[in-house]
Amino acid sequence: MRATPMTARMLLLPLSALALGLLLVAACGGDGDESPSPGNLTDPGSVPTATPWTNPPEPIILEPDILTPIIQDEGETDEDQNGNQVTPVECGDTYTVQSGDVPSAIAEKCGVDVTDLLELNGIDDPTTLHVGQELKIPQ
Repeated sequence: MRATPMTARMLLLPLSALALGLLLVAACGGDGDESPSPGNLTDPGSVPTATPWTNPPEPIILEPDILTPIIQDEGETDEDQNGNQVTPVECGDTYTVQSGDVPSAIAEKCGVDVTDLLELNGIDDPTTLHVGQELKIPQ
């Protein structure tokens, strides 16, 4: 039996209404009475935080009388960027760049001025050093 145009229209109207209703329900997302789950990052009040210690650990106190000082050789000393005492090392005529080296550390290690080191080696940009590069050391 063949469907008449009138029957198709009659089916189309309820199906359209059903689809529209489903879309409205999906768009609303619920009734809004739900509370946010714990740890919802959109609400700072619901984010869990660290719990303080019930019994903090005992502090370790170093007594100066038990510490053994490290005695340096009598020689010329300098301070590095952190204020630690550094004794310059004789580098010879050249120095091979190692991983993590920067011009200021190389100059400090060899006991020379960083500007002299850069000028002697024709280095305009200190970031261009590469591992294995041979640098001439100013005398």
